[in-house]
Parts: sequence; C-alpha cells; structure tokens
Amino acid sequence: MRSRFVLLAFTALCLSPAACTPAPAEVTFAQFVDQYLDDFAARHPSIAGGNGLHQHDDRLDDFSLAGIMTEIAMLKRDRERLRAYAPDKLTADERVDQKILDGVIDGWLLEQETLQNWKRNPMLYASALSDGVHNLMTMENAPPPVRMRRVMSKLSSVPKLLDAAWMNIDNPPRLFAERGLGMMRGAAAMLGDDLALAFASERGTPLMDSLMRAAAAARPLITRYADRLENEVLPRATGEFRIGAEAVARRYRGEELIDVPLPDLIAIGERELAIYQTQFRAAAQRLAPGRDAQDVWREIRRNHPKRGEVVAATQQLVDSLTAFVIEKGLAVVPDGERVVVAPAQPFDLGFASMHASPPLENPPVKSYYYITDARAEMPPAEQEAWLERYNYASLINTSVHEAMPGHWLHSTYMRKTPGKVRRIWIGLNPFPQPSSGQDGWAHYSEQLMIEEKFGGGDPRIEMAQLSDALTRVCRLLSGIRVHSGEWTLEQAQACFEERAYVPTSAAKREAQRATYDPTYGGYFLGKRGLLTLRRDVTAQLGAQFNLRAFHERFMTNGIAPIWAHRQLFLPGDTARVIQ
Repeated sequence: MRSRFVLLAFTALCLSPAACTPAPAEVTFAQFVDQYLDDFAARHPSIAGGNGLHQHDDRLDDFSLAGIMTEIAMLKRDRERLRAYAPDKLTADERVDQKILDGVIDGWLLEQETLQNWKRNPMLYASALSDGVHNLMTMENAPPPVRMRRVMSKLSSVPKLLDAAWMNIDNPPRLFAERGLGMMRGAAAMLGDDLALAFASERGTPLMDSLMRAAAAARPLITRYADRLENEVLPRATGEFRIGAEAVARRYRGEELIDVPLPDLIAIGERELAIYQTQFRAAAQRLAPGRDAQDVWREIRRNHPKRGEVVAATQQLVDSLTAFVIEKGLAVVPDGERVVVAPAQPFDLGFASMHASPPLENPPVKSYYYITDARAEMPPAEQEAWLERYNYASLINTSVHEAMPGHWLHSTYMRKTPGKVRRIWIGLNPFPQPSSGQDGWAHYSEQLMIEEKFGGGDPRIEMAQLSDALTRVCRLLSGIRVHSGEWTLEQAQACFEERAYVPTSAAKREAQRATYDPTYGGYFLGKRGLLTLRRDVTAQLGAQFNLRAFHERFMTNGIAPIWAHRQLFLPGDTARVIQ
C-alpha cells in the first residue's frame, strides 16, 4: 500500500505543470543554478554544508520513499528546465556549467532511480548523520551557539532517518552492511565525548546542557538501529554489489563527461601502469643499483619522523613546498594565507586530511591540514606500521596532493571561479562527484613536483610519487573490471599488491573501495586528461605558453570535468579528452 501511494504521488508531481515545464525565459541561468542548489541543499544538507551551503544545516536528508520519489521527479523537472536554455544565449562559462549540471543530474538519476542505492547501502544513512553533525562540529562558519542549535535540530530528525533506513534497506551486499554498521556505531560514539569536545568553549552553559540532552536521546536510537543491523540484516546480507559495465560507463559519462569506451580506458590504464612500473624500477636503480625495487621501497618507508614529531615535520615540508612553488613561478600563492598543519582533532582521526575552506564560504573559514600521529598507547609494532605511512618521501607526496599546490591552493583560486557550479563538490561518494578536475589537479601536482625537481631530483621522492600513481591506475582498472564481473575482489587486491606495490592490508582496503566507488579511477583519468590538455595548449600557444598562467587559469576554472577545462581553454575542441 505504501508503494502504491508513493507511485501515485510521484505521478501527480510529474504531471504538475509547475514541476515539469521548462524554466520561464525571465529566469536567468544564474537564478536557475541558485534554485537548483537550494533544492539540492534541502534534499542533501550534509553534502551541501560541506560545500559552504548552510541554509539547510538544521536538517537531515529525507530518505523516505516519498522523499526519494519527489527528488527523482524534481531532477527530471530540473533537467528539462536546464536544457531549455539555448546555448547560444549563454556565456562560455554558462555553456560549460550547463553541460556539467546536465551530467550531474544524470548521475543522480542513475543513483536514485536506476541503481537505488538507498535500498542496498546502509552507509548512505550513516554518512548523512555523521557528516552533517561533523561539519557543524568542525567548520567554524558560524558562532558555536548557532551551530549547536543546528546540531540539535538535526538530531531531532534521527528517528525519521533511522525509520527510513530500516524500511528501505533490503538485502545489502555484506561489505556494505559491515561498513554501514561500523559507521553507525561511530556516529553514536561521536555524539558522546566528541560532541562535548567540539564545543568545549560552551561548557557549563544551558545551551550545552540542551545539546547533550539531545545527543543522549539520539544515541540509544542509533545504537538500537546498529544492533538490529548487526543481528538481523548482516547475517543474511548476500546482495550483489556489482552495478555492471554500462552503469560504470554511464557514471563516467555523467559525473566526468568522459565518453570513452571502457575497453579503451582499460587499455590506457594498462599502458600507463607499465610506464610507471618501468619508471619506478629505474628510480630504484638510480638510488641503489642492483637491488630489488620493492626492497628499496620498503627501506624508504622505514625512514619517517618519530612519534610526536610528525606534525612539525609536515609543517616544515609544506612550507618548503610553498617556497618552491613561489620560487619556480608555478603559481601565485595568496598573500597573508598559509597552510596550517595541526594535530587531528580527537574526533577526526584520519591519516591526513585537508580541511580547506569551501570556495562558497564568505568570508572563508580557517583551513587546516590535519595529521594524526601514532598514539602513545599503541604497541611498538603498531606505532611503526602507522608511522611508515608518514615516511618522508610519501609525506611530501601527500602534502603536495592535499595542500601545496594541490587541494588547498586550488580551493583559494576557486573563490574567483565564475558562477557556482564549478565552485562546489556536487556530490559525495558513493554519489556522483566530478573528481577528474578536483583530484586530477592534485594528482597532476604530484607529478609536477617531480618534473620541477623538488628535493633536487631525489629518487626516493619520485618512487613515492610513482607508488601513488600506480595505485591510482589500479583504481581505474579495479572499478571497471570488478563491476563488469571480469575481476573478483581478490584479483583487484592482487593488482594493488603485485603491480602497485601496496602492502597487503592497504591493498585489500583499496580493492574493497571499488565496490561502492566504481569511478574512483577519476584521479588517474583527471591527471591523464590534464597532461594532454597542457600538451595541446602548449602546441597552440607555442612560445607564448606560460606554465604559471596555465596553472592559475586551470585552478580558477574550478572543480570541473576535464572536458569542461578543454572547452574553456580550447573552445570548440572535439578531441578525445583521455588519450
């Protein structure tokens, strides 16, 4: 009966003239984008909040069947309205944004209407809760009392969110159930001491008491849902995680605007994988002639800062990278701004993460590059394994990617990006997210530092960069081959372990990521497309080509699929984006 009601409501919405007619001529493209983003923020406030869109920070996502069907109808309505804008009446930037937004809408329709991940992925519900609250805990876009009230409002919707999760989830893949369970338990824990730590400045106030009461009311509900997930769903979770080759190809066409046949993408990946492996071995031979490359790499990994010194070592590296970018004239660094490296907060214990101010934040909020040092209570062997990830060579490459000249510098240039479409992360994995322009730039930056010989051409730095490059190619191959059924997860793990030299535990995690992030090859494809674009712009401009100007224009063009960057640099270009 519920399903029939939703179908009737959906049909009525689709038949409504206000819902399905194109946007009126008097509505400018910019006004359409503003309305689209406001609707998006209302439907997915947790994702929007991380982008600097805070008008619905007091809500949680509506995952009810009625809410999902309404979203599908609104997406189809918006696609009609979007396509009603004649390209010749738009500016060059708007024409690109129109194409990007059309692809993003198609990606969301694939997600919500065709794949229906809301039926099969408990992680979606946990992410909506934990990310939404976490953003309010960490992003200082408003005074603490304002953010605390928004958290309380979100928490009042926890029962509705959990009811929707319980109603919707039907035989998920086991890995999705396990991950969703862990995330739900993490969300419950976050509402304890972590929430109090985040708003420690308000300790002892009536508002803090109200916040903790709201958290105390929500926690047992989340725990009860997690218990049911563990005891009633997980034991019988046998759902299929593969979405099929055509769905992967559609995601690349939509979110990345890459209309290249999957076999061709695999061939490009295999070609570059072989090149990177040759370069990796050559760098090892320059450093230690006659020795096995993997043995050399393992030795490099053991050279890391001591526990308690990782944050300071990272800050020193970031400052050196900043000076290098300025000295080499690779890009102008904004005056009066500096990447600040800080210990990860007690409730944010990832390996390394750049919390850059979203470009739509006005004024910008503080940006931090968080690093998690080994904990004193870890056994010595665990401390060593943790610190190996911070070996000096890899720490340089990670800092290039996350901070300078990667994500942080990119985010500062995006404050000047025309319009809004290319200034936000439209989605969040496993939702559509154009990463070929975002992570493609950061991945390109890693190779750029090798080309420009940061560190004097040290082979150890090059091996770290190539190790990460090999990993990104295996992501492309795994995402396609796992979801097409060509590879098992064990074969994907072997790609990372044997061909990208990733340790076993990390290789397993990388392979598992393919199950819920099938287009995580966007890192590699973005870098590949950017290098091709640089080559073609260089050929067009000849002696007038300026590398700094190219970088600054690329970053100012914002987060966009590489196709969009090609159109902005080379109007009317019809060449294949990925070669």
